[in-house]
Amino acid sequence: MTAIRIRLGSTISRHIPLFSVLLLLTAPLSSQGAESPALERMNFGYSAAGTVATAPLWVTQDSGVFKKHGFDVKPIYMAGGLAPVAIMAGEVQFAIMSAGVMIPPVLKGADLVMIAGLSNYINQSLVVAPEITDAKQLKGKRIAIQRLGDLTHIAGREAVKHLGLAESDVQYQQIGGVPTRFAAMQSANTQGAVLSPPYVGRARWLGYRIMVNLHELRIPFAGSSVVTTRQLIASRRPMVLNLLKGFVEGVYFYKHEREASIRIIERYIPGAAKDELSEAIDHYQRDLEDRPYPRPEGIKTALDLYAQQNPAAKGVDAERFMDQSLMRELEHGGFFGTLASGGK
Repeated sequence: MTAIRIRLGSTISRHIPLFSVLLLLTAPLSSQGAESPALERMNFGYSAAGTVATAPLWVTQDSGVFKKHGFDVKPIYMAGGLAPVAIMAGEVQFAIMSAGVMIPPVLKGADLVMIAGLSNYINQSLVVAPEITDAKQLKGKRIAIQRLGDLTHIAGREAVKHLGLAESDVQYQQIGGVPTRFAAMQSANTQGAVLSPPYVGRARWLGYRIMVNLHELRIPFAGSSVVTTRQLIASRRPMVLNLLKGFVEGVYFYKHEREASIRIIERYIPGAAKDELSEAIDHYQRDLEDRPYPRPEGIKTALDLYAQQNPAAKGVDAERFMDQSLMRELEHGGFFGTLASGGK
């Protein structure tokens, strides 16, 4: 997407947010007639369509923060489960995915590692048809998820368990992204769906029932996370560190420049009302940290859940799947403090 352009006259309007002004003032300036430094092209995959979970990537790109750090980033949507394959094939260098998607290929020997965590708890909701008022009525019913083994499936399993039902009591239907799952429930192809904002609010407004709000259960889980390869870190650590700087600065922009962020998100979720997006942003920002370290407890939960299907995951150390050294390097270098002080 094209970066936002802010037109400046002889003076800067006092209504432009401070962080936006600082972003402009600290961007590299070239002398008249000189060529700007070439931006390094980078493909960045994501699989959560129609949900604000991916907003930090969209906002970082379209606000111009990635360009400030020397990158021309292309966000690429790919169906759930394809992100690890795309990284291993070299089609994308980074991707946002959950631990549930990342763990199986790593256990089979894939070179994948989590370097930042954007979501540390399961935060979806199990939404059901209006006529379902009791958990027992879900027996034999179909629940829409994105794909088996991913975060939506894990969220569905945890919701069903919370309701006192066995996993075999319901049928999970692999439908696709959030808009498709919502449509499947509306057309009665499924009687329930695992949804995230803004579709949770939209479903509530239409009379659907929020059977379980998983965020309230505070189940640690590494949801939306930035993943790359150890080989790339070893061979091009300064580049990876610089891209991570851009991403972290984009997260800061996202959390402090609300109106600008909403305008960007509207491009990726067309048709969503502003109040729906505002509710969704509040939902996802509750646990989005300014220092988004990957957390071992969230990976451990994913390992424990996967071990129920594959014994090879039992007892595996969560540290195997993450690298916190890049975040620590940013912290020790004072980068987080610089953001918090407005670039001073």
